[in-house]
Amino acid sequence: MNILIALVIILAVITAGHLAITLGLIRRLRAHTDLLDQLADTTDMLLPTGTPTPAFTTGTLDGAAITQADLRHPAAIALLAVDCPHCRVNLPEFVAYVRGAGFPRDQVLAVVTVDENTDPTARRDMLDALTPVATVVCEPAADGAVTTAFDNQAFPAFYLTGPDATITTGSHAVRKLPNTTTIPTPAHH
Repeated sequence: MNILIALVIILAVITAGHLAITLGLIRRLRAHTDLLDQLADTTDMLLPTGTPTPAFTTGTLDGAAITQADLRHPAAIALLAVDCPHCRVNLPEFVAYVRGAGFPRDQVLAVVTVDENTDPTARRDMLDALTPVATVVCEPAADGAVTTAFDNQAFPAFYLTGPDATITTGSHAVRKLPNTTTIPTPAHH
């Protein structure tokens, strides 16, 4: 009987320890979520409204050269990192956003950054999700042409531009972009 009581006490102590660890993890996750929400709400690390689309020259996933002048406006621009969990969360929302807003593929630029430790499967999945809806650029995380031009300091970053090629909105979360019903398609030049 004493052995049974001792086992129950030991199990109670172990259970209490696991409960304390679980509560600590929940507290940390809430703090992390709060930080991500603060990042999504801040525009301090984004280019301000009214800024002209920054100049860049790079290559697309299809092998074509592209500059900021080649992007048709109004446009949606996404700066994403494969290794960024918040980017992966926002990816399907961004795809749904540009489809729902009626952006043609040539009015959407998606820049995906990678480094030497990026999981090739995660890279392929992100590129495959974006290719049907966007002109896609894949560049190194350290010194990519587009992320450098945009002075990107935090991922993800989403921008909308107006017909005059100036930034009208910037956000770190798709849910913070304005509800847009239909994007006017500009006449070809």
